[in-house]
Amino acid sequence: MKTESLPVFQNRSMLTAGFLVLLVVLFAVLEPNFLSSGNLRSIAFALSVTLVASIGATLIILMGSIDLSVGAIASISGMVAAWLAPELGFWVFLVGPVVGLACGLINGALFVGLKIPSILVTLGMATSLSGLVLYISDGQSIPVLDERLIAFTQAGPFEALPIILVYALCVFLVGVLLHEKTRAGRILFSIGRDEATARLLGAPLDRVKVIAFCFSGLFAGIAGTLLMSRLGTGAASMGNYLMLETITAVVIGGTAITGGSGGVRLTILGVAIIVVLSNGMNIISLHPYIQTAIKGMTILAAVYITSRHLTAEDVK
Repeated sequence: MKTESLPVFQNRSMLTAGFLVLLVVLFAVLEPNFLSSGNLRSIAFALSVTLVASIGATLIILMGSIDLSVGAIASISGMVAAWLAPELGFWVFLVGPVVGLACGLINGALFVGLKIPSILVTLGMATSLSGLVLYISDGQSIPVLDERLIAFTQAGPFEALPIILVYALCVFLVGVLLHEKTRAGRILFSIGRDEATARLLGAPLDRVKVIAFCFSGLFAGIAGTLLMSRLGTGAASMGNYLMLETITAVVIGGTAITGGSGGVRLTILGVAIIVVLSNGMNIISLHPYIQTAIKGMTILAAVYITSRHLTAEDVK
């Protein structure tokens, strides 16, 4: 199965980037402080965590599935990292991702082994993890007392460029290579476009599905650990916002919710739009209810634009 043609990919990227530029110009005109170093730093922090989590979500959506456990995995990964920080120090930046990887492996095994729809598997995982993280923390936040762990993400050469953004961009490049330069990444397109044909051609679909969920969990675990460092605490619900924010960013970036179209490259633009839109609406003091309505309309528009070429049989 062929991946998306380069001209279509480039045109979609240009349209999405153009919309992002318009948003930046609009908010800069409405509120000059939007481009202040302090606000740009806030944008960088928000963008970094959401971008890392959205990379894994992109891999899942590319094959026509969905992962509703991203936020819960990020929460438990960050919580476990904060819990073990006094004993392990910097090693917690490996522990968090391993926790996420284990959760992703369970998701993939249940999805493939029991043939349960991904939305139900990951919803069940999210619910279970939410209860588990509350049990671990007894409903309390766990503060990170080691200042070095906080400085790991907050330091940077300039106020507007925290080092966490550099980490996020490195992870993003890994995601791009994984998606575009590996056989498993190319098979994801085949699963999303025409799984029956891909199976007839002998592609190892079940193995690739499990791998995709493993990476989704891994990236969510990294995001949760970075979030723990950024906030300086582990909280039971700290990653919950990522569940819908990652899906929204992936779709707005240009990856069709039905799979088989889009890619990790596009996701960074979707994340930037979500973060800039949220930050800009806050900085101009737009009413929260109006913000929610605007975000909803943006999601609907993105779903329509990325899926308008599909037939009724393509919608899953």
